[in-house]
Amino acid sequence: MRASALQWESWARLMRKVQEGDEEAYRTLLREIGPLLYSFVRKRVFNPAFVDDVYQEVLFTLHRARHTYKTERPFAPWLFTVAHNAFLDAIGRNRKFAEREVPVEALPEGVGRETEDPGLGDELHLALAELPENLRRAVVLLKIEGLTLEEAALEMGLRVGAVKVRAHRGYARLRRILLEKRGKNGPAKRGGSKG
Repeated sequence: MRASALQWESWARLMRKVQEGDEEAYRTLLREIGPLLYSFVRKRVFNPAFVDDVYQEVLFTLHRARHTYKTERPFAPWLFTVAHNAFLDAIGRNRKFAEREVPVEALPEGVGRETEDPGLGDELHLALAELPENLRRAVVLLKIEGLTLEEAALEMGLRVGAVKVRAHRGYARLRRILLEKRGKNGPAKRGGSKG
């Protein structure tokens, strides 16, 4: 499900009302963004039996974080950052939620694009969860949300150069974490091979 720019503006207005305590606006917002968030979760959780649990976790986190939305900023990056962080928290606490998911859009440059290892998605999300928040946010905004450097800089309240540095450090640390995990666990098993 893709939303138009006008729809995002409408949701931003609803979110402003939510922050003012308008319960009807809150119900409307959740009803309208629910399918979008559900799709977001469904694409990231391999086992369909756990999609609803993770979706509920995302909604709960959204509820707790609703006061953090800055009304002068775009709503979409904030919403997906909250959703993605909730997803990472859910899989960090309970690995069953993320059995073998493969969100290719989340890969940093040069990390595993040439492989089709079904376990990489889980590894990547766990590695992202290990990053410090400032590095993770830069990676998430640029690689998962697809923001430009300028948009990410605006969202983070930083200069473009600072976002580039954080993203570069985040990618480097992700690579290191993934390589260390691969080194400890050995190569991932494929298909019916034994080992």
